[in-house]
Amino acid sequence: MNDLMLGDTKNRILKLLIEKDMSTDELSRSLKINKNAVNEHIVVLERDGFIESYFIRKGSGRPKKYYKITEKGIELFPKKYAEFAYYLLMEIEEKFGQEKTSEIIADIARKMVSPNGLEKLNEFIDTMNDLGYYAKLEIDGNKIRIIRHNCVFYDLAKGNKTICEPFEKAMLNKNDLKILENFNLGNRCVVEIEL
Repeated sequence: MNDLMLGDTKNRILKLLIEKDMSTDELSRSLKINKNAVNEHIVVLERDGFIESYFIRKGSGRPKKYYKITEKGIELFPKKYAEFAYYLLMEIEEKFGQEKTSEIIADIARKMVSPNGLEKLNEFIDTMNDLGYYAKLEIDGNKIRIIRHNCVFYDLAKGNKTICEPFEKAMLNKNDLKILENFNLGNRCVVEIEL
């Protein structure tokens, strides 16, 4: 979890709520801070959609307010997809070979986008950004450059250089698109395409 994004106390609240739903009193005791301080953090977390509240009535008294983490809150927690994907890719390649691995990657990529031409490229950029890239299009006449920062395959590609090419070709290559060049410029990858 990115502790800098929310701050220490809000992160601690989310870590408690990922384990179980809690009331303000329970959070106050667990965090060893007063209820007013807890409430200040709760207001921000609830406003930003990381937690939500609900009431439970126990006995004849007033209902008690509890807080639970939302899907958006759960998404803040780190997941080691890259490491898992790396071992999965290595296992597939070991069992089926490099050609079949490239074929599988290409099949996955084809399922992620479908239209053609510039619409296809815009969808490709959107898909890449959804995956965590910082990608953009540069158009110069009939040549287009896709510039990507923060490659999601970076860790995988260090151990297997074949991962990027079948992914891009399957997402981009139709009769209307031709990849002219694919090269790396330090911290970014560039794909040149001719429409």
